[in-house]
Amino acid sequence: MGLPILSVPEENACGCVDRAAAEGSQCICSTTGLVQIMGRKYAVRLLFLIGERGSMRFGDLQSEIEDMSSSTLSIRLSELEGTGLVRRQVFPEIPPRVEYTLTKEGKDIRKSLFALSKFASRK
Repeated sequence: MGLPILSVPEENACGCVDRAAAEGSQCICSTTGLVQIMGRKYAVRLLFLIGERGSMRFGDLQSEIEDMSSSTLSIRLSELEGTGLVRRQVFPEIPPRVEYTLTKEGKDIRKSLFALSKFASRK
């Protein structure tokens, strides 16, 4: 799958990692993958819903976001799980039960999004 989305690349096309080490500046290239995932429709909304409730089942999420198809929900949850922001837990029951919770990183991103929201709404 390549580099995890939340990791810093060792090298990149713009060379800013090398410049950051030499000049003491900061590189933001590693945020590209995260911004791509978070910019997808419903991704932020899912993070807020799951974080607000602690854990949610697929059907509960689908009920909360009525304008979202089940295939899109499945894809978004899979993407968020792949980035390490959401944890999918399968319970060995009949019928199977699956719950989604935020990881520590997911909770941290959610807090950062609140700060961005506050910044965006300032007058």
